[in-house]
Amino acid sequence: MKVNADDELNVERINRITAEIAKAGKEARIKAYLDAIVRANVNVIEEVIRMSDLTLEQVLERTGLIAKWEARGRAEGRAEGKAEGEAREARAEERVKREVAKKLINNIGLPLEQVAQVTGLDIGTLRQYRE
Repeated sequence: MKVNADDELNVERINRITAEIAKAGKEARIKAYLDAIVRANVNVIEEVIRMSDLTLEQVLERTGLIAKWEARGRAEGRAEGKAEGEAREARAEERVKREVAKKLINNIGLPLEQVAQVTGLDIGTLRQYRE
């Protein structure tokens, strides 16, 4: 189905187009197609909203766009949360290494070379931990 800027666009047609595209199961093409429709028909969409009892949010909800945006937002949030958690874990691991190194050097008296092997920290850093 070809949609041009001159084509008449209403909620029913948007729903029909969305349903047809969804059947194809090609999400990337769906997003691109819906984006092209909306961009090509901004004035028509605004007119449909003005002439009906629907709000923009209701139009977007009925076309399924809000659900897609929410899903994308959740996925992005999970990815950001995972990255943040991994960074926090790496910082915590580094703190533990440094504390272990300090104890091995000052409490047990291990040579810096052995502490470096155990912790993976460099000798220069370990020298700073001597009390």
